[in-house]
Amino acid sequence: MFTFVKTSYSVKFTEFVGNLNPFKKKGVANIGFPSNPLADFAGLIAGRVLYPDINDKKYVNDYCNNSEVYAIIKRISKTISTVPFYVYSVKNKKAFNQYKSMIANASSTADLAKAELIRVKAIEEVSDSPLNDLLQQPNEYQSFSELMENMVGYKLITGNSYIWANRLSNGKVQELVVLPSQYVAIISDGTINGVEGYTFTLVGWDNLPAKDVIHLKYFNPYFDTNGQQLYGLSPLQAAFRTVQRSNDAKDTSVGMLQNQGPKGILYADESNDFGPEQAGKLKEDFYNQYGTKTQGGIVQNAGRILIAGAKLGWLNMGLSPVDLQLLESEKITLRELCNVYGVNSALFNDPDNKTYNNMKEAKKEMLTQVVLPELVAIRDALNRFFGNEMGRDTYIDFDLTVFPELQEDMKELSGILSQSWWITPNEKRVAMRYETIEDPTMNEIFIPAGYLPIDELTMLQDPRNAQQQGDYNIPPVK
Repeated sequence: MFTFVKTSYSVKFTEFVGNLNPFKKKGVANIGFPSNPLADFAGLIAGRVLYPDINDKKYVNDYCNNSEVYAIIKRISKTISTVPFYVYSVKNKKAFNQYKSMIANASSTADLAKAELIRVKAIEEVSDSPLNDLLQQPNEYQSFSELMENMVGYKLITGNSYIWANRLSNGKVQELVVLPSQYVAIISDGTINGVEGYTFTLVGWDNLPAKDVIHLKYFNPYFDTNGQQLYGLSPLQAAFRTVQRSNDAKDTSVGMLQNQGPKGILYADESNDFGPEQAGKLKEDFYNQYGTKTQGGIVQNAGRILIAGAKLGWLNMGLSPVDLQLLESEKITLRELCNVYGVNSALFNDPDNKTYNNMKEAKKEMLTQVVLPELVAIRDALNRFFGNEMGRDTYIDFDLTVFPELQEDMKELSGILSQSWWITPNEKRVAMRYETIEDPTMNEIFIPAGYLPIDELTMLQDPRNAQQQGDYNIPPVK
């Protein structure tokens, strides 16, 4: 028999569920099991350093030692680094949201040009913002372009990029510094997704609080209780076997050049009386008569015919790079690495995919499929980080018109603007990235001559009003 006792203590259902939420639950040491001193979440104890995968250093070595990996990452990071960032104020929130959606969903350079029309109504540049100085010179030894190249480069190599914001005593950001991601470790706050700070493991710096670090990363499906989900997944991890195959092919080619043994065996037919003495004499005569000799840098004996006094045979001792299909393997490797990074192999001297039209389209494709998503990620991270410092209705954005590949589409945009009478001349100048003109008439809407309101046009076409309009050629309606 059970007896229920009524108490005055009550717990809200939301509090009860919150206590069971593993994303909010702190890890604590499991004292009851000395053999497993880690937390309930296997090490997610507040303040514990979660060291990244040691493969990060290997990925850096792959970038430094593999020409295909270097070329792809270098091209992407260098292209992104040329894009300037500025501070803007939001004029129209509806147009602003539409502009952001158009940029995020752009699939062609024509889409980017059309987004410029919306941008004119959405935002305008704030030239006197202190953040503009930081976006021009983020620290004393780097320009913003160099900072961007480092930032994007580390992300493409290791899947993570860390930008430390060095603050003054008043809390204002004085400089931005990119940290080498292979030496940065995350400090857990005790929850599955929480970050308390970061530590620079190379020199043993003091811990950096999370509020002072901008962490850019790729999606990582490796979700475990050791905190690996807090780190981004390196593209080179997905291409691990491809890069290894490329490295092995290059090592094989270099080894064949450095350790060239005899290419084969020249032997006499069994029917010949050809002993060691005759073999030695033939070898001596061969090198004397047909060995490499030059005159004025020209090989004199190239292509000459060997004359022997016996029937000879040849036994090949090795395979050439062509026979081993090393060259074909490297082409396949290049294309696979390009697929991983989302770029076209035509940009990297693929002999089977190299025409002018392919190059032209490949450059445009890289802008929309690779460069633009990275720029959007950087822009959103900067706006999240500097949101409180900038204040409401202030926005950091990038300028894509620096790319020559957009000029054809900008010509199309110019044609659209010339027909868009409802846009003021100054708005058209801003859309084409020109300065506005301080003239009141440049902010007015000019209606093309000859345009009439639709009501007046209807009256002219109504036979009942024909005589009132002075059109006596149309008989009145009785």
